[in-house]
Amino acid sequence: MRRHQGYSLFKIRLMIDYHIHTKLCNHARGVMGAYVRCAIDKGLKEVCFLDHLTLSEPGNRLSMTPGEVPFYFQAVQNLKNSFDGMISVKAGLEVDFKPEDKDLVEQIIGTFSFDVIGSSIHFPGNIDIVNSRSDWKQGRYNTEHLYERYFSRFKTMLEYDYFDVICHLDLPKKFGRKSIITFDKELDEIITMIKDKDLTVELNTSGYNHPVSEAYPAPGIIKKCHTAGVSMTLGSDAHRPEDVGRHFDKALPLLRSIGYTHLASFTERQRIDIPIEDLTSD
Repeated sequence: MRRHQGYSLFKIRLMIDYHIHTKLCNHARGVMGAYVRCAIDKGLKEVCFLDHLTLSEPGNRLSMTPGEVPFYFQAVQNLKNSFDGMISVKAGLEVDFKPEDKDLVEQIIGTFSFDVIGSSIHFPGNIDIVNSRSDWKQGRYNTEHLYERYFSRFKTMLEYDYFDVICHLDLPKKFGRKSIITFDKELDEIITMIKDKDLTVELNTSGYNHPVSEAYPAPGIIKKCHTAGVSMTLGSDAHRPEDVGRHFDKALPLLRSIGYTHLASFTERQRIDIPIEDLTSD
């Protein structure tokens, strides 16, 4: 499903953002066209809408509904046509992993020609790890126990085959609570599984705007991914138009310092590995 090609005979001046949301997720703002125009203004060459699909979340507070997916997909196609020749616009989903949702997820994905499917975990069990800052501050969560649950769910997620990209791999650190116990063994197992399944890991820059003040995943995990030969893509997780491409001035030097020379792009679920260039040059 993820056969890929490289561009070795010529260089492409590239800046891509593979994680952009829309108002359909109920916690982003701005019309979809505004995200694309901001991307053009910032010199991006390719963007991918990767909006939330969280099927078991009560009331779809933080996600589009299955019934909204056709509208979402068509809206992205319209943007592809409207901005043709100015920027490449791709369509994707960020699917929140829950085993009980597998059949419906696969049905939805099979209905539309998405360019990429990302998978993430926001709810290991009944815990909302990204929207409960007060619970973190008041010490209601045991950090080590949460990480154990998260990585256990992560391994289960990697037994499934409907996605291409791993989103914000170490998300539980969002509010600055890094576990005092290292999970090197679990991470090594996870990264080996990612490589064996030919998946791509996202460097998500939204962490720079949260108390943890670093990207997802952490530099040490990115190094593990590079050593294992895991491909990497880049996403801002923008929930506002002005956030498209944010903190890429930090992320790209980080990737290059670790040894990455390519970023992953996707077209109809096929990965294309494109060289990283000095994106600050004209």
